[in-house]
Amino acid sequence: MQIIKVNPRDCTKWKYADRSMFEYGDTNLLAEDIKRNGQIEPVFLRPLKEAGEFKYEVIAGNRRFQACLNASIQMKAVIADVSDYEAAIIQIKENEKVELSDYSKGMSFFKLKQDNKLTQEQLAEIVGCHKSKIQKLLCFAKIDKTIWNAVANMSKVSAKSADTIYLLSKKSQAYKNALIEIAEEIRKGAGSRRIEQFVNDLILGGEHKEVDSEVIQSDSGQVFAMWKTGRLCLSKSLTFDKKELNDCLLKFFTAQARTNTDLN
Repeated sequence: MQIIKVNPRDCTKWKYADRSMFEYGDTNLLAEDIKRNGQIEPVFLRPLKEAGEFKYEVIAGNRRFQACLNASIQMKAVIADVSDYEAAIIQIKENEKVELSDYSKGMSFFKLKQDNKLTQEQLAEIVGCHKSKIQKLLCFAKIDKTIWNAVANMSKVSAKSADTIYLLSKKSQAYKNALIEIAEEIRKGAGSRRIEQFVNDLILGGEHKEVDSEVIQSDSGQVFAMWKTGRLCLSKSLTFDKKELNDCLLKFFTAQARTNTDLN
């Protein structure tokens, strides 16, 4: 395809652009480099069919586009009238050349899937991974925005960690609050097991190595207590009548003692 010069002010980002703003880096430095050394790689554009403020949308090369826009310099580009499906493939393949966070991939993939541009199976085929990896990437878009607002920069958050964050956040508001409280650890790239440990430490208190089926929780996910090394540890967030609990425990253990006596 022929490379032509385009005014970047005639262009806008594609609706499904996958690069998050925190991954753009210093586009002013890139603009200075383009001024000195020229634009080595063109931007891929698609013509907009409806008349409006813009003539083209940027399918691939958003950092170069932003740099040229900042510096008000003409932009090298190739233009092709491709379908959304073809545009998605071009964008995904373009970003295989450069590092792109799982967060940016996941958010873009979710939009493409939600708008029926690509199925989960097609995404897996294009990316060259198992469907389970795509499922984890899609979790980024399902997580409450208040959590991501606290994290602020998701460039080090893996798809596996996002899957864990999503599952934890579904349990209760207390879990969401705990995830917000450990936002800095998530931002630094804490793994899924570490995130789970941090959260359960906040919810249940104390140190523990692993939370398993011995956690006592409601169907909605509210944690009441956890068995740990033979001890029953109550959640710090619980408020209850101690005398009433003592009476219930006394009745339970008295009944257990009678049962054991009858069996003997």
